[in-house]
Amino acid sequence: MAPAPVLIDYLRTVLALGMLGYAAYKDLKTREIYDTVWVIPAAIGLIIDVYEVYVGYLTLTQAGISIGFMVILSGVLWFLQLFGEADLIAFVALAIIHPRTPDFGFIGYTPLLFTFTLVANSALSGLLTAFYSLFLNLKVGSSGIDLFERHEKVSSLKKLGLLFTGQYMKTKEVKGPPFEYPLEVRGEVILKPDIWDDDKAKNDFRIAREKGFYRVWVSATLPYIVNLLVGYVIAVVYGDILFSIMSRMV
Repeated sequence: MAPAPVLIDYLRTVLALGMLGYAAYKDLKTREIYDTVWVIPAAIGLIIDVYEVYVGYLTLTQAGISIGFMVILSGVLWFLQLFGEADLIAFVALAIIHPRTPDFGFIGYTPLLFTFTLVANSALSGLLTAFYSLFLNLKVGSSGIDLFERHEKVSSLKKLGLLFTGQYMKTKEVKGPPFEYPLEVRGEVILKPDIWDDDKAKNDFRIAREKGFYRVWVSATLPYIVNLLVGYVIAVVYGDILFSIMSRMV
């Protein structure tokens, strides 16, 4: 006799939590995550998928839509260079581990497509990072330091973007890649750091030190895998935050 779907969902959840928990720890400590962290859980998830298709708990259409959605989305995000490789592999691994909505009693709105809920919840949890960056920057500004001492002519909109997406750190405390990337390049401030060229980032920080800059704008340092872990926990406990908000607005 096949185990109930909800028991399999608990197994999937333990698998995903173990994967994301370890990956978040490694990401915080080293910013380096080996592919085996994703491949092994995804392979176990695929075995579970095959079993569920065999016993009738999962259809090939469900699996195809869920995994296909995440593969396409990850491909687009990779092309636009909006996420790192580990983040996108994590998305696909989670889609394989959870190809259907778990049979839980969600506190909030039950996800229609669980993989979409994972992306949406993670994006919303990422907003907490933005407000944390804002808090740190305002704290620095409250001590009398001019946050834009070298960039007074920058537009107000760009300054606001920096407050939410960057941190005005002491130059001597900047670790550099892969922990921080410069948002000041050749005298100009940018909102999107170049995370693909570590040598260039190191050189930009070297120039900032040579010019005697006491503080410099850098990218926010919290890795996205942490946001993904938070978004996942919310997804399996609460459900879909975005649709919950929309349902209350209608």
